[in-house]
Amino acid sequence: MANIFLTSKCNLKCPYCFADEFVNKSFSEISVENFKKAVEFIKTNPNNRIGLIGGEPTLHPHFRDFIKMLKDDEQIKLVTIFTNGLEIDKFIEDIKHEKFNVLINCNPPSDIGEERFEKLKNNIKLLQKEPKEKYDLSFNLYSNETNYHYIFELLKILDKHNLRFSTAIPNVSKENTEDILQSFKDIKPYVFQFFEDCIKNEIVPTNDCNSFPDCFYTVEDKKVLIKINMIAKKYSIPNDFITTCHSCTPVIDILPDLNAVRCFSMSKYMKAPISDFKNTDNLYKYFYNKIDNFARVCYVSKDCDECKLRLLDKCGICYTYKIHKMQKVKDIIMQNI
Repeated sequence: MANIFLTSKCNLKCPYCFADEFVNKSFSEISVENFKKAVEFIKTNPNNRIGLIGGEPTLHPHFRDFIKMLKDDEQIKLVTIFTNGLEIDKFIEDIKHEKFNVLINCNPPSDIGEERFEKLKNNIKLLQKEPKEKYDLSFNLYSNETNYHYIFELLKILDKHNLRFSTAIPNVSKENTEDILQSFKDIKPYVFQFFEDCIKNEIVPTNDCNSFPDCFYTVEDKKVLIKINMIAKKYSIPNDFITTCHSCTPVIDILPDLNAVRCFSMSKYMKAPISDFKNTDNLYKYFYNKIDNFARVCYVSKDCDECKLRLLDKCGICYTYKIHKMQKVKDIIMQNI
C-alpha cells in the first residue's frame, strides 16, 4: 500500500508520534493538483491500495473532495483512512462506500483529555451500525505508565476482538546513545501484562511494526502468545505472533511536495521525487536497494552479531535504530566499488 500525506496539521500531540519530522512543525498540506498526481502514480500498480495519512487527514480543507474523487474512480479498489477519530463524525456519510475502511488510532484520556476522549467514544458509537470490517482500532503502548484499559471499553462498543497494536519506544539518534535492546527489555513486562489483559477480554493484539525481536520470547512468553493465537482462531482473525517476526519492507509515503519516503521512521534519511519513477514498484525497489539491503547486514548490539534469527531475516528490530550504522556500511561499500 502507498500512503498520501494530506496535511501536517494535527489536533493532537502524541508523545510517540511517528511523523514528528512533519506534524505541527512547519505547515504543509497537499494541493488538489498534487493529490491527483499522487493518485495517478499509485494507480500505475493495479494492486496498490491507497492510504490517507497525516497529521490528521480529516483536517485537510479538501478532505471531502478527495474522498469523492477516490469513490468515483473505478480503478481505485481500496482506501484506508488513518485517523485519530476526533473528526470522523463529519464524514460518516462520505466514507460509507465499500471501498473505504478506517483505522482509528485511540489515545488514552490522560493524553488527550476527558472531553476529547468522550468525543472519540461518541464518534466510535456512530460506527456501530456499519459493517465491522470497515473499522479497526489501533493502540500504541509507549511506556510502563501507559493507561490501556480504556481500549477494551472502545472495542466493546464495536464488538471487535482484534486490535492493531504497536510498542512505540524512543528512536535512537547520534545524540541518543540509548541501548535500544534495553528499552525493549524494560517495557516487555508491561507489554505482557497488557497481553494477559487482552486474553481476559478475548482481544487479539495484532502486531504492527516495531515488534519485539524473536530472541526476547521465552518459553513462558510463547505460552501467552499461543493463548492469543487461540483467541484469533476462535474469531477467525489472521494472527500468529510467534512466526510473524521478520524484517519489514518499504511502505511508501508520498509527501505534499510529491517526494516519497520509505516510511516515516526513515523520512530524515532519504527522500525521492515520484516523478523519477515509472511506477510504485520501481520506487519500492529503489528504497529496498538503498535502505533495506544495508539495514539487513546491520545490527543494534554486539549480542546480535552471530544471531541466527537476524541472519534468517527474522529479527523484527525497526530499521530506524540502524540508520547511523547503515550509513557507515554504505560508505564502506561505496569506497570499495
